[in-house]
Amino acid sequence: MTVAITGRTRLAAVIGWPVEHSRSPQMLNAAFAAAGVDAALVPLGVPPDALPAAVATLRAIGALGASVTTPHKLAALALCDELAPEAFAIGAVNCLRIADGRVIGHNTDGPGFADAIAAAGVAAPGHAVLLGAGGAARAVAHGLRSLHATTEVVARGACAWCTPTPWAELAAALARADLVVDCTPIGLDPAAEPAFVDALPLAQLRAHATVATLVYHRRARILDRAAARGHRTVDGAAMLVHQGAHAFRLWTGLPAPIDVMTRVVADAITSS
Repeated sequence: MTVAITGRTRLAAVIGWPVEHSRSPQMLNAAFAAAGVDAALVPLGVPPDALPAAVATLRAIGALGASVTTPHKLAALALCDELAPEAFAIGAVNCLRIADGRVIGHNTDGPGFADAIAAAGVAAPGHAVLLGAGGAARAVAHGLRSLHATTEVVARGACAWCTPTPWAELAAALARADLVVDCTPIGLDPAAEPAFVDALPLAQLRAHATVATLVYHRRARILDRAAARGHRTVDGAAMLVHQGAHAFRLWTGLPAPIDVMTRVVADAITSS
């Protein structure tokens, strides 16, 4: 898709290191075009030591803001003039909004996940089990609070923000779950994923349980195992779309064209 850029076009960015894998440019540029917004989002590969300069440049040129991805979500906190409540609670920023020369940090991952499972037709879970205790799990846990879900974090080690269930008790935790979310980075490592996923005691899940992952660039093995057992599954593409929709609304004040964004992400993943 070609975006016409003029001297009046407002710029936004997705900043990460690396950033080549991001589908946000295709998704959000399609959203701008569909909504008639004269704006363009560009991917910026920003090494960690250059992040302050990159944010300062976006502020100086009056950009709409930026989506923030790995490894900058924690470092971006200190570069904000103001934090939205959810960013403060989660302790990470994945979206910057620039208004009147001020940088406001938001986190759209939590509400994006909550919207994604709702859009997939998943009933509000009474009890959710999160695998992993990193920043992704923290954002998902915060998002599930809006659905009044009880969250249980199962981790191999210590957790700075929760009291985790030991990994040795995973089977018992899965037996309590209405929703299981893999928040570990294992889905990003095709070599390590099979052994990890095949060892998960998914046979303990009740029939109505839903299994979700945050991975969107390919089909995650945990979803294949869960689907084979008859469970509803939700992949990370839905979260990508809905967190992006929150960013779009923050930047433009307009409703996000969810259908357009969903189609573009699906096409981008299929063609990759």
